Amino acid sequence: MKKIFLVVAFALVAFGASAWNVTQDEGVVVLATKNLTPEAKSMVEKYLGTSYADDVQYLTNLEKKKAAKHSKEIHYLHLDSSLQPMKVEGDDALASLEKMMEVVRTRNSHSKAEVVTALRTIINLMCDIHNFSYVRIEGVPHSQQEFTFQSYGGDVGKRKTTNKVWWSRFWNAYGGWHVGFSGNLWAEDLELCHGKQREEFAAGSLQEWVSQTAVQASKLYERIKPEYAMTRRERNELEYLNYEMIARAGYRLGKLFNELAK
Repeated sequence: MKKIFLVVAFALVAFGASAWNVTQDEGVVVLATKNLTPEAKSMVEKYLGTSYADDVQYLTNLEKKKAAKHSKEIHYLHLDSSLQPMKVEGDDALASLEKMMEVVRTRNSHSKAEVVTALRTIINLMCDIHNFSYVRIEGVPHSQQEFTFQSYGGDVGKRKTTNKVWWSRFWNAYGGWHVGFSGNLWAEDLELCHGKQREEFAAGSLQEWVSQTAVQASKLYERIKPEYAMTRRERNELEYLNYEMIARAGYRLGKLFNELAK
């Protein structure tokens, strides 16, 4: 038990800088490429090649190098109390996605470097908008702040303890449960679990996908009240929701690339 706890604790620390961990993000891209039209496959490989190690952490790596020209607000979905997108100072995830999509649509009018940047940004932000830790809802402080989690000892018993955690580390911890997974294994696993839902997950527009994420996030945050402590049982149940969102991101990214390649 102690060993398992240490693995999860390591995951909380190691994977706190991005939407999910690196291999989960790679899994999103690999899943997307499995569902590309020949035209879209040619476009993606022309600009990004076939290895995505430099693509999935593009924005985060720029920030780490202090080379980013964007604000960190680029990662976040800002929603008002009715779950509609809000205008914020600087570009948030939705506004940035729409701008980068336009660059790819008009790629013949842009340099290769500009298109590569646009495609990499789209990959990063499609992951971000499906991760609840990047959803900020007006008037809902728990969409941004820490909450209490029962970290050890199960739901009952004398060994039960609590600690503070915040959403990005909470979601990233699930990646630590599959420390041996590569991006390809993530994609295979997601396809096995959610392949029959591919068309359902990919249906709709970018704005509709944002709306669906907002509704799910709002329902999740409703449970976070004063004195609330999330149990391990709840944490385990939310694992399935997290993996579903990764699958949604992958199938939707594939659809987006197919549409942009036309």
